[in-house]
Amino acid sequence: MGKRYFIGIDSGTQSTRVIIFDEQGKQICKGVGKHPPLIHDQLNWAEHGEYDAWYGLCDATRSALDQFTGDKKEIAAIGLSSQRGTVMAVDRAGNPLQRPISWMDARLALEMPPMPENCDPWYKFCRFYSKANWCKLHRPEVFEAAYKWLTIGGYLAYRLCGVYKDTISNQTGAWPVDRENWCLEKEDWPYECVGIRRDQMAEMVFPGELLGKVTRDGAKLTGFPEGCPVYASMGDKQCETLGAGVIHPGQSYITLGTSVQLSLVGDKMLSSPDRNFLTYLCYQPKIYQYEASLVKGYWLVSWFREQLAKDLEGGAKAIDANVEALLDMEAQKIPAGSAGLITVPDWQGPRNRANAKGVILGFDERHGRAHMFRSMIEGISMALRVTTDVMCKEMGTSVTSLRVGGGGSRSQVAMQSTADIFNIPTVRAHTSETCSLGAAICAAVGSGAYPSFQEAVDRMVGDNITDIFQPIPENHALYQGLMDKVYRKIYPMMSPVFDDLLALTKDHR
Repeated sequence: MGKRYFIGIDSGTQSTRVIIFDEQGKQICKGVGKHPPLIHDQLNWAEHGEYDAWYGLCDATRSALDQFTGDKKEIAAIGLSSQRGTVMAVDRAGNPLQRPISWMDARLALEMPPMPENCDPWYKFCRFYSKANWCKLHRPEVFEAAYKWLTIGGYLAYRLCGVYKDTISNQTGAWPVDRENWCLEKEDWPYECVGIRRDQMAEMVFPGELLGKVTRDGAKLTGFPEGCPVYASMGDKQCETLGAGVIHPGQSYITLGTSVQLSLVGDKMLSSPDRNFLTYLCYQPKIYQYEASLVKGYWLVSWFREQLAKDLEGGAKAIDANVEALLDMEAQKIPAGSAGLITVPDWQGPRNRANAKGVILGFDERHGRAHMFRSMIEGISMALRVTTDVMCKEMGTSVTSLRVGGGGSRSQVAMQSTADIFNIPTVRAHTSETCSLGAAICAAVGSGAYPSFQEAVDRMVGDNITDIFQPIPENHALYQGLMDKVYRKIYPMMSPVFDDLLALTKDHR
C-alpha cells in the first residue's frame, strides 16, 4: 500500500486553514486564506461577506497544494470543519440571500411570541437567538426566498460536493436538533420555534460519514482532486478537542482562539438552565462536550495588534517573526499581575450580561504597552477561570488536568498564566492546528484508514507533549487574590454605569 494523506479544513472566523497530514498525523504542508474583517453595520451586528468563507477555502487550498510534493492521487480523504453558529440562507441555486450572520452577532428576535410553558426551556431561548426568526421580522424577503438554511460548513459542502449535507455535530444555538438522540427533532414545534421548515434543513450525518465527493467545478476552483471523498467532522471547537487527543470523559481542553473555551468531555447529555455552560455533540453518539466560554477571547490580541502595535511590523519581519510573538516577548518581562493593571475582556459581553463593556483598570505611571498586553492575556484566563468555576459547580465536577491549543497556545505568557490562574499543570498541545488535525482524523476514520476514533487518535495524536507549565505558587496566590478581591467585583459594581453608558452612546459608531 502506498502513502495516504488526509486533509483537514478549518474554516474559522478570521481565516480558513487547509492542512495536509500523513497517516501518523504529521503536518506536511499548510495553506491559509485570510478572511476580510467582519462587517458591523450596527451595534452588536457581525456578518461575513457573502463569499468570504468560500474564497478563503479556495485560497487556502491552492496554497497548501502548491507546497505539496506528493502525488494528489495519494490524498485519500478530506475532513471538513467550520465555525459554529454562523448561519446563512441560500436560494435554489445555492446562492447566498444575505451575508452569513456570525456566531459573534448579538442581535435577537425579541418580538417573538412566548412559547408554551411545557416546552423545552432551551427552545425558549432559541426562538430569540434564531436568525431565521430575525429575518422573518426584519428581512421578510430573505425569509420568504430561503430554500435552505445552512451553517458555513453546510455551505462549503455544497460548493465542494453539490449536496446539502452537514454534520449533526455542528448544531447551532437555534437548530432543531434532538441532542439526546442525535437526530433532527421529530415533532413540529421546534421547527416552528426557530422559524425553519424541515425541508429547509440540510441532511444531517455523523462525524466520519460521507458528505460527498469533490465535483468537477469544486476541483477546478479549489485544486482538490476531482472525486476525492469529503467527510463530515464537527464544529471547530469539538474538532480542536479531538485533535488535541482529549476524547475521554473527565479530560479537559482549553482552546485559545478567536473565542476561548474550556471544554470537558462526558457521556451524558447535560443542560444548564441558566446557560452557564453549553453542551455540544462530539465525535460519536453519546459523547458530549461541555463548554465554558468567552465570545471574544484571543480576538483581543488581533484587536490589540491592529490598534496599538502596528509599529512592530517592521521589526517582526526583520527577525522572521510575527507581531504577536514580539508582544509576547515584551510581556514576558512584566511581572505576574501586570503591576496592578486588570483587564475585564468583555469587548463583547456574554449573553447573561449583555450590557458589559471591556474594562482596563488600575493605570498609573508604571504602565506601558507591554503591561496592557500582558493584562489582556491574564484577564482572558481570569475570565475563563471564573466561568469554569460556575460550570464545574453546576455539574458537580472539577478540572484536574489541562491541555491547551489554538493560536494563543504559542504564547509563553498565556501558557504560564493559565497554569498559575488555574493552579493546575498545563500541557501545550503538540500542534496549535488541532482543529484541522481533528477534521483529518474524521476523514481517516471515515475512509477506513482506522477502524475507530480511539485508534486514529492513538496513531495521529499519540501522547505528544511539547511543554508542561507548572503553576508557580506565588503567582497563583497573587492571581487568586486579584480574582477574589478585584476581578469578581468589577462587573457588579460597574453594571449600572454600563447601562447609562449604553443608553447615552448606543447609536454612536
